[in-house]
Amino acid sequence: MKPIVRIILFLLITTLPSCNSEEEKALKLTGEVIDAKTDTIILIKPNQDVRFDSLIKIPVINGKFEYNEMLKNPEVVQLAFAESVKNGAYRPMPLFLENQKIKLTIYPEDEFDRNKIEGGELNYDHEKYRDKFEAKFNTQITPIRDSLSQLFKTNNYFSEKAKKLHEELRISKSQDEKLTIFKELENLEKNEQHLSQAAEKLEERLYPILEKQKQFQQSYIEENPSLISYHLFLDNLIYNKENIDLKQAKKNYQILSKANPGHPYNELSSKLISAIENLKVGKKYIDFSAPDLNGKKIKLSDKIEGKVALLDLWATWCGPCIKKTREMIPIYEEYKDQGFTIVGVAGEFKNTERLERFLEKEKWPWKNLVELDRKNNIWQKYGVDGSGGALFLIDKDGTILSKDPTAKEVTQLLKSHL
Repeated sequence: MKPIVRIILFLLITTLPSCNSEEEKALKLTGEVIDAKTDTIILIKPNQDVRFDSLIKIPVINGKFEYNEMLKNPEVVQLAFAESVKNGAYRPMPLFLENQKIKLTIYPEDEFDRNKIEGGELNYDHEKYRDKFEAKFNTQITPIRDSLSQLFKTNNYFSEKAKKLHEELRISKSQDEKLTIFKELENLEKNEQHLSQAAEKLEERLYPILEKQKQFQQSYIEENPSLISYHLFLDNLIYNKENIDLKQAKKNYQILSKANPGHPYNELSSKLISAIENLKVGKKYIDFSAPDLNGKKIKLSDKIEGKVALLDLWATWCGPCIKKTREMIPIYEEYKDQGFTIVGVAGEFKNTERLERFLEKEKWPWKNLVELDRKNNIWQKYGVDGSGGALFLIDKDGTILSKDPTAKEVTQLLKSHL
């Protein structure tokens, strides 16, 4: 045998086990869809915006699907049907991905409780946690929630004031009318006037059980600082940020980041905590730079220093944002020469063509910057990721005076701060 042939054969033989070894270490996700009409499975990562972010899409062919990937880190995703995600109303299923073989059996959304996950240590541990959680609390919480559901079905859940507003909302035709009603409903809830007496009594019974659930979850995080705990923690930071205990959140971050060094969730949770902590009324605003439509980078602090400023995070696809912004035009015209300014930031995706057409039509008289494809993480920094935007009124010294103020509230605050 010639030397060169021997070398080639040797290389082929020695590399074959390596290839097999690499395949064995990769994620191999396979599955079957039972009686559900879908042609694509979607996997959503934590804090992704399903409307605009690049999602993992797995085609379903003859009821079967497969996805292979070499993961740098184990991670959690939410599995959903593409059709439901597109419609904006979907039921997700938590799924932990590891470099192992994982097999799924997926049923229609209203039967997702029947879904079966085989493979992956994290999926097994998550199922054990869920079973313990449900065994401890379901018998306590289900009767109360069933009673609340019955009140809702019989139109006895809301107070008379709230019922009236919900009826007005149902028949309202313009976006402006709807936004006004939404604001009134928010105020009712803030003042605890939105529920009927029967619903209030049931909610009072529910509250201590929910507190026990929090304690159960907290104990699990402290005793098991795994990716399952990180999933529970991130869910709270993303979906329950208004009620987060910051001291506890920081403690959990220390526990989880120490137990999971180098994991991307460490950076994500740190940023989410910072946004919740820093962007409260009375705290200082977060500075950033973003380009204008000419591509010139503008620093927010350079535009608002020494002024009372309204930071307007908005988007061309966000009707409520646009309505609120339009209401600020007369206020800007009245106070712009008295030390007041507005800086807009449009959260757009892919390109700025729609934004350019919109601003050409609207002719808003203040500076508008662009946050294209979330490049500067401005929405995340301000704790409004996943939404169209928000308004922040900032004092001359950089203190946040109000979040999402109405035009009337802005006027009142300007009178006392200019």
